[in-house]
Amino acid sequence: MERERIEELFEESGYHGLNSRLAYKVWMRGVWDEEDEDRIEAFLDAYSFEGERILTDDFLYHYRIFAYIHEKNECPLFQRQRF
Repeated sequence: MERERIEELFEESGYHGLNSRLAYKVWMRGVWDEEDEDRIEAFLDAYSFEGERILTDDFLYHYRIFAYIHEKNECPLFQRQRF
């Protein structure tokens, strides 16, 4: 994913402070290169980072946990059947 798009995702989620501190570092690590944008948006919407000084490693750790849970919830085994 391009750096500009990562910055846009932070801005769209209302995390201007995180954008200025983390967007470049996340881009440099390439963690979100192959990630689904919908999953990243869901992560940024689900977590609250207001007032926190979070390190890049901690931020990405939380993302990995969220991505794992999000992936498992998408498995057909865990989805409810609708009749």
